[in-house]
Amino acid sequence: MNKLSDKHHNRPPKQVRPLFPDLLATSHAIKRALSPVNARPSFVTKLREELNSNVEATRYAFIQKQRQRDKIRWTALGAGIAVYSVGITVVIIRIVRWWIDRIRK
Repeated sequence: MNKLSDKHHNRPPKQVRPLFPDLLATSHAIKRALSPVNARPSFVTKLREELNSNVEATRYAFIQKQRQRDKIRWTALGAGIAVYSVGITVVIIRIVRWWIDRIRK
C-alpha cells in the first residue's frame, strides 16, 4: 500500500456529534449579530403572491398525481377482479365437466 492510504487508514474515527445543536447555536449567533431589517411592503406583497401561487400550483400537481394514482389503483383492482373471475369460472367449468364425466361412467 502507499503511504497516503496507510496514513488515512490508521487515523482514529472522529466522534459523531449531533449537528442540530451546532446549527441552532450558529443561528442564534447570527441573529444577535445582525440588526433587524424592515422589508419594503412591495417586496412582502410580491413574495406573498409568489409563495401563494407556488402553493396553489403544488396543490394542483398533488391533486392531479393523487387522481392518477387512484385511477391506476382502480384499474389494477378491476383487472385483478377480472382475472380472478375468469380463473374461478375456468375452475368451476372443469369441476362440472369432471363431475358430468364421472356420472356418465
